[in-house]
Amino acid sequence: MLCQQFPLKVHEYASGTHCWTWRIPDKWSCEEAYVETLDGKRIIDQQDHPLYVASYSVNIDQIVTRTELLSHLHLHPHLNDQPPFVFYYYEPNWGFCGGKNILDTLTDEEYRVVIRSRFEPGALKVGEYYLPGDSDDCFVLGSHLCHPCQVNDGLSGVVTALAVMQELAAYPRRRYSYRLLITPETIGSIAWLSHNEDLIPKLKGGLFLDMTGLRQPPALQMSYFGNTQVDICLKHVHMRSESGAWWAPYRGVVGNDERQFNAPGVRIPMLSYSRALPWGHPHRPYKEYHSAADNLDITSDEMLEKSKSTILAMIEAWEDNYYPGNLFKGEVFLAGIDLAVDRHRNLPLHRNILKIMDCIDGSNSIGDIAEKLNLPFTEVKTFVNRLKDVGLISVLDA
Repeated sequence: MLCQQFPLKVHEYASGTHCWTWRIPDKWSCEEAYVETLDGKRIIDQQDHPLYVASYSVNIDQIVTRTELLSHLHLHPHLNDQPPFVFYYYEPNWGFCGGKNILDTLTDEEYRVVIRSRFEPGALKVGEYYLPGDSDDCFVLGSHLCHPCQVNDGLSGVVTALAVMQELAAYPRRRYSYRLLITPETIGSIAWLSHNEDLIPKLKGGLFLDMTGLRQPPALQMSYFGNTQVDICLKHVHMRSESGAWWAPYRGVVGNDERQFNAPGVRIPMLSYSRALPWGHPHRPYKEYHSAADNLDITSDEMLEKSKSTILAMIEAWEDNYYPGNLFKGEVFLAGIDLAVDRHRNLPLHRNILKIMDCIDGSNSIGDIAEKLNLPFTEVKTFVNRLKDVGLISVLDA
């Protein structure tokens, strides 16, 4: 359906295909799955919700003890009446899921458990959309689409990424190229990267999007390196985007496909943007995480729009960032080029432009200067570009 809404190129990787150290699993489908008492009363039924059975469960049709059933039963840690999302992609096993209150109904000594599932050759699919720019150097937006019947963990990131790409496509000019990848988590990114190794050197940075519609403050997770120009620009904009915005080092917020881009042998500085709660919060990353309760009721159009706007502002900073080289010596006579600010009328701005000028020697990017001086990126960019316009700045690559 996404291909009907957006011009995605779809890559397919057949079951059994080796992708570096991984392989594509078989396709799994489940016709029915239930737990019932010996007199036929259904306790758990996949027909009520797909998450009641663990994904990739193997076939079973037998009578089991309550003890054995409980060893295959997964309960959501926070929700009494909603099943969690559990999967066995590479582990032959079976399982059922439920809210914590389901334990009150399991009082019999034995139950019948039935799972009728199929494993067969299929194909893993990756959606890609490429926007060319003036340079082949590319920025990657990533999102995953593999969490069934869940909105914020996965789908919200896809929606936000598509909206960002639509906006970027309308820009009259783009300094960099942009590539959107919609993948099944982990294995999808590995499949694409392992089959496009020739593109890796051109992927200069990226941002993974997830949980973008929650009514929670935004979080930015840095890349493995943490100090690249991508990190500096995106963090600088992010921390000024909303009240409560926070950041953490690599692996300090949540773990998604940014891991594969930052991994050894790849080392693309990909950050991640989400609305996850921090470590230590009792409901991190959010209360309904990996559950049937992750639905439209907890999803905010306002937060989706704010996420999109912040991500576009981050990308614009990345687009506008460069190392200004000084073509002047000494402190510039600003009054002589009509750039002076009356210190008696606006002392803070007067001081700021002098501080900015002090940093212009080819060793600091616009993002570096903004971060060092704790000034908005746009304020630094505006003044530096005015010096460039009068021939006092050379443009060095970021």
